[in-house]
Amino acid sequence: MNQKLYSVKMRANCKEQHISGAEKIIAEENLENICGQLLERALHHAKGEADFINLKIEKVDPEEMLVLNALPVTTISVKDAKEGHQKLKECLKQEGVNNAESILDRLKDTYGMRGAMLLNVDTMERMEPNMERGIRATYMDVADDKDDRKEKNHFKEALVLATKVAHQKNIIGELCISDDPDYVTGYFASKKLGYVRITNLKEMGCKDGGRIFLFRGNREEAKECIQYLEQQKVLVNIKKTEREQE
Repeated sequence: MNQKLYSVKMRANCKEQHISGAEKIIAEENLENICGQLLERALHHAKGEADFINLKIEKVDPEEMLVLNALPVTTISVKDAKEGHQKLKECLKQEGVNNAESILDRLKDTYGMRGAMLLNVDTMERMEPNMERGIRATYMDVADDKDDRKEKNHFKEALVLATKVAHQKNIIGELCISDDPDYVTGYFASKKLGYVRITNLKEMGCKDGGRIFLFRGNREEAKECIQYLEQQKVLVNIKKTEREQE
């Protein structure tokens, strides 16, 4: 990997509330085009018109890049959010987590957070240093992605994030509901079960959404986990059939 690579991160707020965010790892020749597409996305979002946009560009060392194959994908179709939440509980139980109800109840505490909750599944203790901000899994993208970035591809961006997260040794699973009001599909992901899409986890038009990383380990291991999630550069190989899921 000899080409020059850059990390690009976009964050947009409306009246001091987070409405949109995205990040990419791209070649130098694509910088102008991709930055323009991310700005376009920030300016036209279902959650509101941005009055603050932050665009951060950093050069990254290709030698530091970890390349992963995407988690295998399955889709569970459900008729409503109630059935969707039941499927989430079943996924947790398949992972050997016996307090699924308590974990799902913590999702509401993630609404409005910029990052995710890092939750010890055995003690139900939150492991984030800053509980208002949460933990943000960053520095990741699809390997050799040629798609248009103006429109958010919920599935593909989530699969990249879920793949990176699942490969951290102390993470036993992740559950996520999008905070976009016009997107009701969410997921559970783990190395064991793969990326499990659940087609309905909230009512259409609802702006609530959040993410929980399910952790097992001690405080020192939590520090290592956070370092990986927030600093490790990752590219994810996604198969053509998986790209077409959206």
